[in-house]
Amino acid sequence: MSFVDKEFLYFLPIFAAVWYFTRGRYELKIASMLALSLLFYAYHRWWLVLLIGAYCIADWLAALAIERTKRPRLALAAGLTFNLGVLAAWKYTPLAISTINSLTGWKIPGTEMVSDGWFIPMGISFYGFSGIAYMVDVYRGVVKAEPNLVRFSLFTTFFPHLVAGPILRAKEFLTHLRPGELPEHSEARLEGTFLIARGFFKKLVLADSIAIAIDPFFADVSGAATAGVWSLPYVYLYALQIYFDFSGYTDIARGLGLWFGFRWPDNFNWPYLAVSIQDFWRRWHMTLSRFLRDYLYIPLGGSKHGVLRTLAALMITMLLGGLWHGANWSFMIWGGLHGIFLCINYLWAKTPLRAALEKLNGVPAAIWTAACIAVTFHAVCFAWIFFRLSSLNDIENCIRKIFVFDAEKMLVGGSADVPVWVLLIGYAIATAIAVAVTRMKPLPDAIPQFERQAFVRGAAWGVCAGLLLLTGALQQVGQAPPFIYFQF
Repeated sequence: MSFVDKEFLYFLPIFAAVWYFTRGRYELKIASMLALSLLFYAYHRWWLVLLIGAYCIADWLAALAIERTKRPRLALAAGLTFNLGVLAAWKYTPLAISTINSLTGWKIPGTEMVSDGWFIPMGISFYGFSGIAYMVDVYRGVVKAEPNLVRFSLFTTFFPHLVAGPILRAKEFLTHLRPGELPEHSEARLEGTFLIARGFFKKLVLADSIAIAIDPFFADVSGAATAGVWSLPYVYLYALQIYFDFSGYTDIARGLGLWFGFRWPDNFNWPYLAVSIQDFWRRWHMTLSRFLRDYLYIPLGGSKHGVLRTLAALMITMLLGGLWHGANWSFMIWGGLHGIFLCINYLWAKTPLRAALEKLNGVPAAIWTAACIAVTFHAVCFAWIFFRLSSLNDIENCIRKIFVFDAEKMLVGGSADVPVWVLLIGYAIATAIAVAVTRMKPLPDAIPQFERQAFVRGAAWGVCAGLLLLTGALQQVGQAPPFIYFQF
């Protein structure tokens, strides 16, 4: 099931009612939340319960073994092998077979089903990484192993964050499921409702409208229909689409978490205003960034073992992070590009010129900052081409059409879709107004100010209701396409 499925309109009130009426009955609440979360995940494919159940049991047992046996490293290795092995089998079998076929020139018998109808379980990368983080934290002594399987299974499967994150750590969620810690009341209902409303607007109105405008171009980027078309506006629009799509999911997930009493970390912080690639990864998919930092980059040596070791750690981390996103070599190239960008950024940060430019003030400083934002944004957009397209021929044509195009086709087709640009400009204006009203304070700090006065509180709730109604009025007709990150 997905947040944008019609069935979710029935599922959510049922879950909320069960959560509300089981207050004060700890065991029943935990069990019912787990059962409904499993129903959410396996609604369309019942056998997915077996897969995620295996993950829950394996990670739970591995953590207990890490804490209680004399060979914790062996128990950790077993747990990591299970998580990564199952993940690799599901995600990378088609890639391995197609690569072998292309390199050897012959087709492995019986692989037709793999190439034609292979299914990757939704969210397997996210709950796989969550389990890895949990086992490593137990091994490091950061948290205690959870003795209760039902509680741990709820930590893994709770429906708001299950399919596409944020990637949660035990201290952010699991510890709050224990007796005496499990919330009985909502956390920041107004903030949660606003996040849900904003998330649905981002996904159903902005991201889906952009998708309709740009999908035909990317589907035929090497064909006659797009000959001479300028590709840069489409690349810009895709950068906005993937941001609105993924951050929209995160908003909904975090809002639902607040409704049921849990505050989870944000995943995005104005990523396209980053002044460097390093800054970008501090703002984009932040829970994945910290996972890669803490469980891959730092164990590889981080920045404490010299320049060459640091550069190697950066490249390996981003290459594996790229491959994590999907079973296609273009994702690894995407990760490799970001690795190269980060290496350049690391070396540039050590130069005297960079230090001098950082000391600028006033107008020169503003110009330098704007230039940094522009360069970073375009580097990110260039890498997005490898993320969006899987064929090297399509990628080559898309890049070529950035520089070689017909003047009469600079803005044609979806890139000239006026309603899409009106929506984006309107959202930008509304965001600017919101930033001015809140004085750039984070939502958790700004929302309580609105709740102090009855009129302002009512107006804030009205904004939430109006945003939901506007979403219903402007969303695209028909079944909404799945969230982009569901494929990972």
